[in-house]
Amino acid sequence: MKIGKTIVGEREKAVSSSERIAIREKEQKRKIMSAAIFILGLILFIVLVVAIITNIVDAHKKNEIEIRGADEYRPTVDIIDEANAGYITDRIKKYVGQTEQDFYDVGYKVSRVILPIGKTRELDFYIEGREEYYKFNLDRGTAESVEDVIRMIRYLKEKNIKATYVDVRIAERAYYK
Repeated sequence: MKIGKTIVGEREKAVSSSERIAIREKEQKRKIMSAAIFILGLILFIVLVVAIITNIVDAHKKNEIEIRGADEYRPTVDIIDEANAGYITDRIKKYVGQTEQDFYDVGYKVSRVILPIGKTRELDFYIEGREEYYKFNLDRGTAESVEDVIRMIRYLKEKNIKATYVDVRIAERAYYK
């Protein structure tokens, strides 16, 4: 403090009730506008995120359809379910279609396919021009099984063997009866 100066507080201004109401209304409007802008920004953000996610999902579905379309195989032969239990699933149909394509690529044609009674993993393939049928396993790749069948056809022709069936369910092994 310095000498000669008096400490005086600023005199309070008297505020009328109408001014207080106007100030409160102004403050209330500011709060409402703030909340509205925040909510609008939040809604805009959510819409933007949903749009981005939708675009990503659509692009993924389009890719999946393109990929699936490239390797989607549909069987052209009848698949006979000996049990008539409705075990012919989409996986079996795809496997049969892919096997048909593999046989077609090496010059053979599948005449029919049988799903034996009590066997959910086995398929019996009949080849046009051949008397025997070939037992396939769904867990093995179609190209491997077809290679084994081609080798067995060659072997049976060379040895002049008449077989009832040929089992190619085990990799690089074939059994005939």
